[in-house]
Amino acid sequence: MAADMEVRVVDGHIVISGTKKVPMLWLPREGEVVAKLPPRKGNRAWLHRTVGIRSPKFTGDRWTLPRSSLSRLLVAAIDRYGTVVLCRDMNRLSTCTRACLTAVGTECQCSCLGLSHGQDSQHWYESVGDAVVADFGEFKRAAVTYGPKGSDLNATLYNGELKDTLYRVDRASRRHWPQATRFMCAGCLTTRASVWDHCHTHGFVRAPLCNPCNTRHWHGWHPRHGRATANNNLDDSYHAWCPDHDHGTCSA
Repeated sequence: MAADMEVRVVDGHIVISGTKKVPMLWLPREGEVVAKLPPRKGNRAWLHRTVGIRSPKFTGDRWTLPRSSLSRLLVAAIDRYGTVVLCRDMNRLSTCTRACLTAVGTECQCSCLGLSHGQDSQHWYESVGDAVVADFGEFKRAAVTYGPKGSDLNATLYNGELKDTLYRVDRASRRHWPQATRFMCAGCLTTRASVWDHCHTHGFVRAPLCNPCNTRHWHGWHPRHGRATANNNLDDSYHAWCPDHDHGTCSA
């Protein structure tokens, strides 16, 4: 989940906090969809023209919209905001079925709380992070955060999971290593990592990097080949994950 956004339960209610402004969509057990959108000029026109809602109704700080518009609304909101929190009110949950995994819509009434919903479909969006659940007795309210497929929102910051580990390339030595793609790149902090960087001098794993950051110190390569040139705009502090970094002999 994004570092500048948090979804949690407070006094039995689902609350979104942080600096990132995202829409919250609520699908009750019955009735229309309720949407709280970040204040922005042209929201009504966007709902009408882009989402295809003929007469969106606005009361207080929320929109009331046809239930049939939910799938279109989710896709359009991800395009517009990048991240959407979808809340669903559910009866006591039944078993997750194949119909859930192959579904292409967003309504879900099973035990996965929507996290598996549509994972086998061709939709380009996916759930990111964990479901947050508030229990209201007769029903539960589950909040799931959605983003584009391949989103970096569910990547986490590296915190030394392979500290003091010697770099190895054989399968047996890497058996218990986490995937580099689990983390954000420790160099640019904006892209999901893809490889493990190591100190060529001392042989220790340092941090997960994306490919451009991993190759930016290589000499003789051109950016057109996907290898960024060395510059001062990237964070090199991950070099300190080499236990011998203080000796001043670490290689780039």
